[in-house]
Amino acid sequence: MKRAAIPVFLAVCVLAVAAYADAPVNGIYLSPGSISEGRFSESWVGGGQGQLGNTVFAQSLTGSDLGLEWEVRCPVLALEPDLIEDTVDEYGNGHRVYRTVYTGGEYWLIGTGPWGGGDPDYSGYLEHYVHTTTMQIAGGELVSYTTNAQMTGRFYGYQQTCMQLTIANAASVGFGGVPPADYPILKDGAGGTCDPAGIGVIGEWGNVWAITMIIQGCEPTATEETSWGTIKSLYR
Repeated sequence: MKRAAIPVFLAVCVLAVAAYADAPVNGIYLSPGSISEGRFSESWVGGGQGQLGNTVFAQSLTGSDLGLEWEVRCPVLALEPDLIEDTVDEYGNGHRVYRTVYTGGEYWLIGTGPWGGGDPDYSGYLEHYVHTTTMQIAGGELVSYTTNAQMTGRFYGYQQTCMQLTIANAASVGFGGVPPADYPILKDGAGGTCDPAGIGVIGEWGNVWAITMIIQGCEPTATEETSWGTIKSLYR
């Protein structure tokens, strides 16, 4: 009975590899054009702006529809933001630049985009996700901010070299409340989940543009047709 079980397991493995054979297509994808721009939210799960636990959720915007083409799902603020430049004067006017590091999270791409290699969609985990944010201060109050986001991720189901790198710009539209219905909802990424934020949680939201997505190291996984008899012969 044990010998019969082994070939069955191997057959399942061969089928599983074949199911992930159509890797995304290597290339550089820019917005506007080959990839849609989008919108983001960041929940203040940690209690306020720049607090540990705050969670980012970003989605493509196609017409009036969110999330049809891509998503960035729940990287979580992991370290205290690092102030790298401060020009605010004694009157409270100037700007501050912060570098903010997030951990965890995933990304997702629809398979029908120009990067599509044949699978219905593609997803992966984030290895690196960082914001460099310039905050404009007037009279001691935050007026607006712009962010440069950089992320690196590895696709699930393909060779280890199959990865994507993305650089994008974002700008604040509102903060200190709940995003309007045409922006991504607030999320809570604590504990590795990506659940809707709890009642009463507020945050910030804005637009994403000037996206550069690079997919590299992805090649179709080679598979060979192996007969049931060939597999069994290995265990006689």
